[in-house]
Amino acid sequence: MDQRDHACAHDRLEGSPVLSEVLGQALEPLKLFHDKLETEGIERGIIGPRDAGIVWERHILNSAAIVPFVVDSCRDAGSRRVADLGSGGGFPGLILAACLPDYQLTLIEPMERRVIWLRECIEMMGLGNVEVLRDRAENLAPSAAGRGGSEQGRRKRAKTVGKQSRTGSMPAIKPPQPFAVVSCRAVAPLTKLASWALPLVQTGGRLVALKGRSAQAEIDKALKELRKRGGRNPRAEEAQVGPGLEPTHVVLVDKI
Repeated sequence: MDQRDHACAHDRLEGSPVLSEVLGQALEPLKLFHDKLETEGIERGIIGPRDAGIVWERHILNSAAIVPFVVDSCRDAGSRRVADLGSGGGFPGLILAACLPDYQLTLIEPMERRVIWLRECIEMMGLGNVEVLRDRAENLAPSAAGRGGSEQGRRKRAKTVGKQSRTGSMPAIKPPQPFAVVSCRAVAPLTKLASWALPLVQTGGRLVALKGRSAQAEIDKALKELRKRGGRNPRAEEAQVGPGLEPTHVVLVDKI
């Protein structure tokens, strides 16, 4: 089955009332995103061949399951600034931006081809509440910014920024202010996420990570690293994907 065959595969949730029930007003821009994923996603390495026919459930609704947790976390933190770490094809960052138009999203992604994809999707979907930051999380942490990072990191960063300034393709990168929420999906084990994500979370904010069935096991392994980075009360909660669909899991870590 080639790319054209995959593009013709019928998504089993297409036209289902579940979509409007879960996504509400975000359904229209997410239909555009869904179509782009079906027609270009496999060829451009955004989704896998096995995802044909299940894009709504596996990627879009699965990502939308994080929305209530982000809303609650932002309310607790008193801010609506959200960073999505390792956004890749836009999961869950673009879905959050579509579902939460009154929130400000920053998508952090180091790979150029994925940054290009994200910007294409943002323009196509008409999203005015989201920006893309091409960098690695470890370069953006306040401590890394203060130290200037490693010598190798400084050289790479200077080269990248210099090239961007000459071409005008994107502005020079400045370390962002801490976020109320840092979200992520399928980026890394929690032991690594602790050092990448928690430094970007403001005091009183929260890491909200989509995980699978092994969520609690990851927490158990990462307890020491989470505490070292100011993470407290790590817990795994079940997240509903949609009526009749298998739920997923979310790991929540408070930042002190």
